[in-house]
Parts: sequence; C-alpha cells; structure tokens
Amino acid sequence: MNAPSERTLKWKSWFGADLFCVVLLVAVCLLIALPRYRCGIDFTDEGLLAYGAVRVTEGQVPNRDFVSLQPPLPFYTVAAMFKLFGTSLASLRILGMIIHLLIPLLVYGITRNLAAAPSALAAAMPTTVLGLPFSYFVPFPVWQGITATLGAVLLYLQAGLHKRAILALPAGIITALSVFSRHDQGFYLVISIAVLTLCLRFAKEDTIPQEKLRRVFTLWIVGGAIAILPFGVYWWLQGALPEMYKQLVAFPLTTYAKTSSLPFPKFSPHLPFREIVFTSLYYIPPALGAIVAMWLTRQLLAGRFHRNEAVIAFLLVWSGFFYCQVITRSDPYHLLITLAPFCILAGSCWGVLLKKLVDALDEEASRRGLLKFAKDLGSIFPGACAIWLAWTLGPLCLPSVTKATELIALDRGGVRMEGGQLVTDLVRVVQSYAPPNRAILCLPYQPMFYFLCERRNPTRWNYLWPGDETAEDHNAMIQQAKSDPPAAVLIIGESKMRSYAPAIIDYVNNEYEYARDVDVVRIDLPRKR
Repeated sequence: MNAPSERTLKWKSWFGADLFCVVLLVAVCLLIALPRYRCGIDFTDEGLLAYGAVRVTEGQVPNRDFVSLQPPLPFYTVAAMFKLFGTSLASLRILGMIIHLLIPLLVYGITRNLAAAPSALAAAMPTTVLGLPFSYFVPFPVWQGITATLGAVLLYLQAGLHKRAILALPAGIITALSVFSRHDQGFYLVISIAVLTLCLRFAKEDTIPQEKLRRVFTLWIVGGAIAILPFGVYWWLQGALPEMYKQLVAFPLTTYAKTSSLPFPKFSPHLPFREIVFTSLYYIPPALGAIVAMWLTRQLLAGRFHRNEAVIAFLLVWSGFFYCQVITRSDPYHLLITLAPFCILAGSCWGVLLKKLVDALDEEASRRGLLKFAKDLGSIFPGACAIWLAWTLGPLCLPSVTKATELIALDRGGVRMEGGQLVTDLVRVVQSYAPPNRAILCLPYQPMFYFLCERRNPTRWNYLWPGDETAEDHNAMIQQAKSDPPAAVLIIGESKMRSYAPAIIDYVNNEYEYARDVDVVRIDLPRKR
C-alpha cells in the first residue's frame, strides 16, 4: 500500500488538531465578545475614530481637513462599515468583533510555522482576553494595524517557507495597508521582514533556494508598491502629504513623548495578586527577548543557525520593535497592543525547544515512556499556562456587562452603558439648541458628542490636549469657530482647560453664556446682543 502523500497528511492534520484549535478559538472569542461588544463607550478616542469616519464620508481628507495623530486608512475602513451597516456605534463594534476574531486566529496560524497545534493554541489563547476586550471592542487604528501586520506576516512566512511564493504579493499589499493603518507598526514590520529575508538567506539549510527568496522578496516589494502608489498619489494630489508628515512623523518625535509619557509601573506588596501578574507583563517580554537573543547568538557561533533559528530571529526583532510602543507611554492599553508578537515568539520557541527535546530521545528512551512524556508536556504545559493567564487577568481586561444596562437610544447609538439614558438626554438637549445645519463645539476632548449629536465641528481639531497644540493653533481654532459660529458649546473641566488653553476659554466666555449643566457637562449658548 502506498504511503500517504505530504499534502494528504497536512489535510488530515487540518481536519484534526488544527480544525479543533480554530473552532475552539472562535468559540472562546464569541463567548467573550457576544455579551460585551456593545457594552461601554469611550467618549474620547472612540469618538475621534467615529466622527473622523463621518468627516470622511462627507468628503473631508484626514490630516488635511482635520487633525489626526493616526494614519488615514482606519477612518476609511470605519466609513465603509458605516456605509454597509449604518452610521452607529453598533456598526463600529461589528468591525471590532471581526478584528477580535481575526487576531487570535492569525497568531495561531503564524505560530504553527514552528510549533505544533497545542503550542500554537497556547500562544493564541491569551490574545482572546488581553486585547480588544480591554478597549470595549472598539476597532482603534492600532488594532486595525495589528491585524494587518499579523496578516502580512502569515502570508510572507507561507511564501518564504513553503511553496507558495505568490502569497508574497498580497503580503506586500497588506504590509502597505498596515503602514496606512498604524505607521509605526508598519515601519517595524518592513524592517523585520527584511531581517527575516536576510536570515533565511544565510541560514545553513538548502531547502529554500536563493532564487526563491529573491522572488518572494521582489513580489513583496511589488505588492507594497501596488498599494502605496495609488494612495500616495491621491493624498499628494489632495495636498494632504505635508500635513501627514507634520502630524504623523514630526509631532510624535518632537512633542508626544513630552506631553503623553507615562512611567513604567512598579511592583508593590500592596497590589492585589491580579495586578501583580499584570504588572509582570511589562517585564516578561524584554526578559524573554534577552534569553532568546542569547540562545540565537550561541546557535550562530556554533554554526547551527538554520531555518527555524532564522524565523525565531525575525520574531525576536519584530516583537522587540513592537515593545517600543510601551516604552514612552507605559499604561495597560499600550502594553496590550505589544503582546501578540511576544505570544507568537513564546509559542514558537516552545515548539522548537520541544522538537529538539523529542529528537534527542532515542528509541530506548521512547520505550521507557520519556518520549510520550515530552510530547504530553509540550501539549499540556503551555496550554495550562495560557488558560491560567487568561483566567487570572480576565477580570482586569474584560469589560463588565452587569452595569452596562442602559441603551444609548439614538440613531447613532446602539451600545449599552451605565448612564446611557443620561447620555441620550444630553444629546437631545444639545440637538434642541443646535439645528442640524449648525455646528457645536465640544471641549476639550469629547468628539463623541459631535458623532452622537449629528452636528459638525467647525474646527480642524477634534481634541485638545495639554501641550499638544501651540498658542498659534489655539488662535487658529478660535478663528475657525468664529467663521462658523457654534450654536452651543459643551465643556467638561473648564478650570483645568484654562491652565493650558486660556485663549479658547476666554473666547467662549466672551461669546457665550452659561445655559445649563447636564451631569458633568456644561452647556453654553451664544450671548444675546
């Protein structure tokens, strides 16, 4: 009887362990997401994304017509969701749930290049909790960028390591899309893929012909050009590129670190156990990276740098770059966006280590059960660690559904929150003051009200942040507001805002007068002359 072919064995594996793992990941994601993906709200960054997408649907160009610290593509993606499913927060969260499903599956698929199914499942399982659930399932640009980055890595590895070179073309396209979604992550990916290609070029293994590597890398570059050129030409013709450079490159390098930096958290005996575990996540990735770097150095010096080591080197560089995102602003949100590549690195290293252990055991050892023990350990240990981590940190990272009982009953609502009726009432009050053809001004950083009230912002700035804008920016904002006078001004925290934007507060007090408060929101209306 003929032995089954390699392709047949792969299909059997897919319909066995791999299919089980994929179904399990999808089930866990849905179990977490379905009760929660429409719970909670972020009046700041979620509002910035939602209202930016609305401005795009009105024909405005990101960065040129409104200030954004994020690349333009996420606004177009959300605008497309609004066109398909209607303009509402519920439609926005559908995109978030899709991304929530994709990230663990992509982490699993990438890890499977070096590790068995149980190790890949263990790598993917923490991302079902330590990710978008912490962000109320809002598809922020960073999560869109992470998804694109993971997709590009999966396709490029399939192109480089297997007989699927043509996949490098879509890998290049998605790499470009990752740059347009989150430019720093896309830049890290470009460097890391170049490192991967060089490592595979010098790996001591002849299973990947050099001609194939050149073809794969060329197709990747061509794919990137296919996406970059039309977008670049369009934004150049629209006059947006100079503002993109100022807002996406110059601003982070000169201002962001000064106005938004947060220090690393420190361990304290007074912290609850869960917070101690969470704090350790800030320190585990660099420790793991140092260990892997030492191992790779040893393999290189010993002449044992093969294909697996080349991929591990790529994962080390890629995850190390990703970790840069938490160095400047060390809050939980910025930590969680760095973890997916480290999960892949950890799962892949465990898979390679286990394979080396199994290969080292001879036939006599296998009869004593050591080989079976090693395989069982490889299957059970990482999975147990991943489940324990997700179980331990779940209460910190999963939004509660018990308090999110009141629906924001507006055309653009569709999510539940504590105090949802209050938000609904506030929006209706503002709409009664401001006709649909009039603007409103929401200060200092409440762009969600532009979105929910369905009223335009008369200025280029959807937010104000201490130190981010200059006095000239404040004066320009005042002039724009005067040329399109708001029918109402909403302010939260006037006294604090006066400390960093006194000119704007003076403009409001000169042109507007107090009307009423709705909870913490003060509403001012134009003075009667």
